[in-house]
Amino acid sequence: MNRGRLRDVCMIALMLGAFAFVQLNPIEKVAPSEKIQLSQLIPKELPPELPRWKSISYDMSNYQDQWQSINELLVRKYYQRNQDNVDFILEYSSDMRKNFSFHFPESCHRSGGNEVDFLEPLSIPLDGGRTLMAKLIFIRGVRGSVEPHDKLVAYWLVIDQKHYHKTFWVKVDQMVAGLLKQSKTGMLIRLDVKDGIEYSDAGISKGRELMRRFVQDLYGSTHSDARAMLFGQ
Repeated sequence: MNRGRLRDVCMIALMLGAFAFVQLNPIEKVAPSEKIQLSQLIPKELPPELPRWKSISYDMSNYQDQWQSINELLVRKYYQRNQDNVDFILEYSSDMRKNFSFHFPESCHRSGGNEVDFLEPLSIPLDGGRTLMAKLIFIRGVRGSVEPHDKLVAYWLVIDQKHYHKTFWVKVDQMVAGLLKQSKTGMLIRLDVKDGIEYSDAGISKGRELMRRFVQDLYGSTHSDARAMLFGQ
């Protein structure tokens, strides 16, 4: 059995075990109404020196999904004078066991009727010689879908200050937490770029560089506690 098939078999076994356990032992979300003030955690303007990214914040104070899996949601559009802009989405969960799921962009867009192409992960050099890896996908907007426009999406997750960019290991971690009744906090950090994006080498390269520059500016503008929550240890 090759490594890929072995991984799939292990994943199925874990999912079945977790499902059976949850059915017999319902899990209640820990602190479902807990807020950590995401809007204060992330600066509205960054970096401290020019050129700055300014932002528009969207009111998500009454947001609640039907599964109550997300405690708090922050949505902003960061923009610069040269018209470069990035949509920034941050999800916080106080308990990763709930339904074993974040709102993974590929799943949301597929269910909304769009097509998803997986690209090489986005590699982002940070201060101190560290490199952040983010999952990168291209969304092909289909006419009649919920969002009928193309865009480039990058995201990563941080669970108990541990960085992930591969959803397989996130799901394994979540299921083990559910089986062991371990509460874990988590963040999903997502960037969307859609203005001027096209499915071509040049278009994707341009989007990669824009995201890379934005994340570097975000990293340089946050204090140490926020860095651990957003980028992991």
